[in-house]
Amino acid sequence: ATVAERVAAARAVQTARYADHPGIRVNADAEGRLLEAVASPDGEGRELLARVAERFGLSARGYHRVLRVARTIADLAGAGDVRKPHVAEAVSYRLSVQAGH
Repeated sequence: ATVAERVAAARAVQTARYADHPGIRVNADAEGRLLEAVASPDGEGRELLARVAERFGLSARGYHRVLRVARTIADLAGAGDVRKPHVAEAVSYRLSVQAGH
């Protein structure tokens, strides 16, 4: 029940965030400049993501997927901004997918 409440709250935040953007309802729908605007991490998060992208050869698509997931993690945590811990968690999911786990 607690998880369902967090998910419902995150969905409500996303619905409000994209209310002025037809065809976009959730973070997964955001692309390009809009994604950069809503999911841009703090300095430490940006630095971490840049290091990971370079070290593991993330494509632009992979980079944006990490941003989307980090934004969603921040939403689930009730955070207004994407910060380093959100990016770190998103990166861990991405790297485990690349490793085949």
